[in-house]
Formats: sequence, C-alpha cells, structure tokens
Amino acid sequence: MTAAVQLPLPLRHLITKKFTQIPYLSLIPTQIRLSSTKAPRQAPAPSQRKSILRDTIRRYIPEEAKKFVKPDGKLLTTPETMAFFLEHNLEPDNGAARRLTTGPGLQNVSKAYHATIAFSPRHIIHPHDLRFFDPRGHPLAAARRAKYLRKSQQEPLWIMITGAGAASVVRTLTQRRLKSAIYRSLEDLGFQNGVGGGKEIRGTLWITIHNPVAASKLAPEPFGEAVARALRSRCSQPLR
Repeated sequence: MTAAVQLPLPLRHLITKKFTQIPYLSLIPTQIRLSSTKAPRQAPAPSQRKSILRDTIRRYIPEEAKKFVKPDGKLLTTPETMAFFLEHNLEPDNGAARRLTTGPGLQNVSKAYHATIAFSPRHIIHPHDLRFFDPRGHPLAAARRAKYLRKSQQEPLWIMITGAGAASVVRTLTQRRLKSAIYRSLEDLGFQNGVGGGKEIRGTLWITIHNPVAASKLAPEPFGEAVARALRSRCSQPLR
C-alpha cells in the first residue's frame, strides 16, 4: 500500500515523503521532488546544489528510539501504528522538515536566538514521542495514537521547540516563552490556532534552540513576530 502526499503550491520546493509498506513492518521514507513543469532532467548548477543543502536540517533521533529508528529516519513499528500513520498522514521522520528562510527578518532572529527554524506541510511526530511506537508494542501506544488523532483534527498548525545544552529548567522556560510569542503574534496577524481570513497554516513548525541560555536573555516578542510573518507569507493556504 502506498500513500503519496501532494504538497501545497507555495511549498513545492520542499521535499515530502511517500511511505511504502514492506514485510517487516517499517515506514520507509522515499524522497520525491515535485515540479510544476516537465523540463528535461539536467544536472543542477553548483548554486542550486548549495541551496538544496541549506534547506536540509539535521534529523534528531533520541537515544531511547535509536534501536528502532534507523539513521535515515525509517521507523520500525507495529502494524497498528503503521496503519494509523498512513491513514492520518502523520510523519515520524523529523528530518522531512525543511529549513524556513524568508527574508532578512527571519534570518536575523535565527542568528540572534541561535535557532534552526524548519517547516513541513505534514504533521510530524514529536521526536520524544517516538519511544511510544516501538515494534514490540508500547503499553501507552494506543493513548498516544488517540492524542495525535485529536491533535490532527483540532490543530492545523503544530509547533514543537526543542533545545540543546543548558539546564532542563532553562530549556523548558525558554521554549515555552518562544512558543507563546509565536502563537500571540499569529493571533495578532489574524491566525487563531493557525486559521484566519479564509486561510490556514497546516503542518509542523520545528524550532531547535542551540543556546537556550543566550536565547533566554532576549525578549521573545521579536522572535515570535518574525516567525509568524514568515508562516503567513510562506505557509498559509486556502482553508480546506
């Protein structure tokens, strides 16, 4: 069984995933590059190759999930979880997201807050939730599937912020402040929970803060405003 995903038009420069079921129950991401024209194949120019490399982000696989998540993002899981992910178009591979770079405003806050900002038009499973979907069958897997089902039905835009280094308290507080600032800025732009003005922002925004201590010393509002404007200009689509 194969499920292919059609990217929203403004995001065709991104790479999405196609999942293929194979006998030993794994989700194998196959990269597909979509194009609006049928130009003959040719080798990309050096500048194009560099652009593609800049769009990619480093895949994050938590230590507790490395036994059943391969380095290429392939998830080994149960038949129930595989069917669930395919049915609801959920992406377990956070490496599927692509770097969001829109104008100097976003680039400036990315540098100032030591942040990598990425977006995927699909809903991505939080990396720390992968442990609930191991192939042996986790006792909380059903509860997590129910949680993600509700979330996919009620929240078009998912925002997850992860951090590296610093004490857990600093990371948690910094991530919470920045996420709240993004939601407030989206509301100011007329996007309540990612929906507004006949449009929606559907997908996953994934932000990694590489220096939470430095980011914690800055006001969260400029960061939230820059990210919200980028989401509105690059990622909003007509409401389904």
